[in-house]
Amino acid sequence: MEIVLFRFTCLYFFLYTFPLGIGVLPIAFDWQFINSIWTPLIEWTGKYVLKLDYEITVLPNGSGDTTWSYVQVLVFAVLAVVGTLIWSVVDRKRSGYPKLFFWLTVLIRYYLAITLIGYGFFKIIKTQFPFPMISQLLQPYGDSSPMRLLWTFMGYSPAYNFFTGFCEALGGFLLFFRSTRMLGALITVAVMSNIVMLNFTFDVPVKLFSSHLLLMSLFLLIPDAKRLVDFFVFNKPVSSEPITSVFVDRRWKIGHMIIKGLVISWVMLYTSQQAWSGYNKWGNGMAKNPFYGVYDVKSHIIGQDTIAREVGSTQRWNKFLVDHSNWGTIEYMDEAKINKRVSTDTVNHTIMLLRQDSTAEYTFHYKRNGNTLVLKGELYGDSIYLEMEKKEFLLQSRGFHWINEYPFNR
Repeated sequence: MEIVLFRFTCLYFFLYTFPLGIGVLPIAFDWQFINSIWTPLIEWTGKYVLKLDYEITVLPNGSGDTTWSYVQVLVFAVLAVVGTLIWSVVDRKRSGYPKLFFWLTVLIRYYLAITLIGYGFFKIIKTQFPFPMISQLLQPYGDSSPMRLLWTFMGYSPAYNFFTGFCEALGGFLLFFRSTRMLGALITVAVMSNIVMLNFTFDVPVKLFSSHLLLMSLFLLIPDAKRLVDFFVFNKPVSSEPITSVFVDRRWKIGHMIIKGLVISWVMLYTSQQAWSGYNKWGNGMAKNPFYGVYDVKSHIIGQDTIAREVGSTQRWNKFLVDHSNWGTIEYMDEAKINKRVSTDTVNHTIMLLRQDSTAEYTFHYKRNGNTLVLKGELYGDSIYLEMEKKEFLLQSRGFHWINEYPFNR
């Protein structure tokens, strides 16, 4: 029974890590080509086997839990079962596969290592969870999705990002070496258990992928299961695991060390470069407009007329938002919102709100004094004057305190 289970596990993990998991390698790859390999069989399975009342048209995207993804896992499982039956008949006299087991663990170790180092570096270099954008700070808790709530929670603290990312990267790095495989797998099991729980409880669409990573981590601990139980449960002494080199010839040993060192260096350098690039493009390092923030419009004057701050007004500005990537939002009293690109000239003290074709729709001269911002310009032949005050968010200003005489929970 154990050998049959091994055959199934070997086939299933190979199917999952090779065609689908090629994306973890630090090389350019074509997702459309990879998906096209399986799409015909997945569509056929959904239509004729599962008899779904809808076509599978959505391929994997930002979500890894699409119908396509679930059916693909089913296809992998069925193919692995069929392959196991054939394998068991053809090779029914074999009592074990020590070499194949070894190389399967190598495949799983490197797959997990590369994946976790990638995720880890994208947290250490705060990219995956940047600090919440202005629009998110204004969004009521009740209107946010569970996933957005998790992203806001994670995005708040750089220190916690570093901690979680370091644990992921450390577990992955230790998996590169057989002597630290068990420690790396134990760390990875702990890390992935937490991630799987977060994905399921906050409805993050990476449930399938993270669950597979957890199963792979547990698989790596199978050779040490008895020793771990004896040590942690029964308080028995355990012997060390003998580790011998795969290669006998000295030249092969040296070559193996060189190639392994190059692979690990390539993974570490490539992943850190990708994380740093993302940090500057969409992470915490993304350049901010000098007027980044939320402004409450206190006074709105057109010509000689002061526009009253009345709920439902379609003319008066209520708020002016300047977010990352130089996007600005005008919010009116009737809650209507208009998004514009923002161009700032700090030399001539002008702010321009641009149309889609990048031509100026509003041009203001500004004057800033502390948190007060005054805009003056023209609109359809009339002068326009806006006086606004920058809003300070408690989440941005509270910070860390060693001493709290009383709980500060607002």
